[in-house]
Amino acid sequence: MVPVSFVLPFPIFTLLVSWGIGIIVVAMLIRAFASWFGIDERFAFIRFLARLTDPFIMPVRRILPRFGRFDIAFIVTWFMLNTLRILLLQSIPPGW
Repeated sequence: MVPVSFVLPFPIFTLLVSWGIGIIVVAMLIRAFASWFGIDERFAFIRFLARLTDPFIMPVRRILPRFGRFDIAFIVTWFMLNTLRILLLQSIPPGW
């Protein structure tokens, strides 16, 4: 007898991974655009985005130097988060 795998009616884990990492990436993009236009952490929304994205960006910034106004750490963090998203989505069983 072949065991029947349990399939959720709504793929909650897949959505959590996709939307969770997607929200962090969008927050990083908004923060990057805000820094290009000189909007700093005096604004509450930018402070909120900084608290949300700093745990992901700061470890990369400690390793990579900053090249003037161009932040390489953002690009590396974006690449690492997308890679993590792909690996997590491949490891979740179908329908979860």
